[in-house]
Amino acid sequence: MFFRERINPQGLRITLETLINIRWIAIVGQFFTVSVVEYFLKFEFPYFGTLTLIFLSALVNVYLEINKSKFLTINNFYATLSIFYDLVQLILLLFMTGGLSNPFSILIIVPTTISVTYLSRGSSQFIVTCSIIFSTVIAFYHMPLPYPVNESLVLPKYYNIGLWLSLGIGIIFLGNYAYQLGRDNRVRSTALSRLEEELTKEKVVNSVGGMAAAAVHELATPLATISLVSKELQKQLKDNSNIKEDINLLIEQSERCSSILKDIAQRKQKDEFIENISPKELINEIVFSLNNISNKEINVENLNLNQRMKMTKKTEISYALRNFIENSIKFAKNKINIEIDQNKKRTAITISDDGDGFNKDIIANLGQPYLHSDNIKKNKKGMGLGVFISKSLLERCLAQVTFRNNKSLPGASVKIVWNNSQLENL
Repeated sequence: MFFRERINPQGLRITLETLINIRWIAIVGQFFTVSVVEYFLKFEFPYFGTLTLIFLSALVNVYLEINKSKFLTINNFYATLSIFYDLVQLILLLFMTGGLSNPFSILIIVPTTISVTYLSRGSSQFIVTCSIIFSTVIAFYHMPLPYPVNESLVLPKYYNIGLWLSLGIGIIFLGNYAYQLGRDNRVRSTALSRLEEELTKEKVVNSVGGMAAAAVHELATPLATISLVSKELQKQLKDNSNIKEDINLLIEQSERCSSILKDIAQRKQKDEFIENISPKELINEIVFSLNNISNKEINVENLNLNQRMKMTKKTEISYALRNFIENSIKFAKNKINIEIDQNKKRTAITISDDGDGFNKDIIANLGQPYLHSDNIKKNKKGMGLGVFISKSLLERCLAQVTFRNNKSLPGASVKIVWNNSQLENL
């Protein structure tokens, strides 16, 4: 079929409420249509047979409405079963009212579109295949189209074949279109979920540091009291050899706890001191941490030495810059240049390498998740999720990110720009 990417069924985000509401809309539309044809147009067709099918769907929906509190989000199997039931019910209604010659046969596309948007690849292929098979059957085997009393309408055979072809092409084309849109949404959702996980981990680490500082403050007084009482007991019971060693041990351990808490307090103060950092200091810190993973030359240049504006050392910015620098190291041949250009209005960081540069088939779409160039070598997977996450993180921090092929070095270049007024308020 036309599906090429495996979608995890566990990523399904369709609720029972959604399926129930869609079915109610279909039931109301079907009942209104057959009632108009029966009582207003007065055409001949199996009216009570169609009412039975519509009533059966209503009963199914009532049952699901009563029990929907048990299922907030249904799994892929039950969603597939529900959509398949809607497809079969629609096919039976069309079979009783003229097959594909019925103007409402175009609605066969609806279950297909829903399935490729929400279901797994296998389930989508199942619904699409069933839609094409069922539409083929009712194209040639069906009851007569509703018609006025004492009249009949017989459409040419080739017209039915044309309807079948157009419907089949419509199912495939619209199904593929809906699948592409659904896939992009799922990819972004997955990428953003991973991003949130990374940020949550960093925030947990920071919150632990805050709790440690609070513990230092709260435990200082009790430990001082324990130490004082222990020393008093040591003086009073210095002649009691049975407990002298225990008291000495208690004093030693309380002093050790005090020393540990003092270290934590000093570390916390140090962290608060470096929380505000200049762009060059941040870049140097990242580069220093990466020196051990590469033997390539990394040059950091501050174009305006007089500018010393500080910025908040945010986890998002550090993570994104580190990711872009790692990408440059991976694709560079020998050299990476990092330029920091800061004036009164803006701050710009440009990361360039002397590699092969961005491929023309991806440069216009860089920043989209799971983007791969056909020309990237097999041992260099890249320019996908990592770039998307980094770009999204920086844009959250009010930066503008642009990608281009560098002119000074024959390689790729990433430029990140902030307005200083925004950077100061992060």
